[in-house]
Amino acid sequence: MKITLKLFATLEEYLPPSGAHNVAGMEVAQGSTIGQVVDGLGIPRAQLHMVLVNGHHVPAEEIDARRLKPDDVLAIWPPVAGG
Repeated sequence: MKITLKLFATLEEYLPPSGAHNVAGMEVAQGSTIGQVVDGLGIPRAQLHMVLVNGHHVPAEEIDARRLKPDDVLAIWPPVAGG
């Protein structure tokens, strides 16, 4: 099934080669969880600061249980610092 992946800031380096800027369409297995997608891309779990699916926050404890659906938009931000 196809989803849209958006990775922000330092996470952009994990974007699949088909991506442009910080967005990529990607095929994942039916019923894949957010955790499976993240692990498949090699994104360190410590870098998952904010995760949204279709604009709705997904708490860290639900990452491995939340199954994606066709056409979902998965957006992930790393921890950020600044002053």
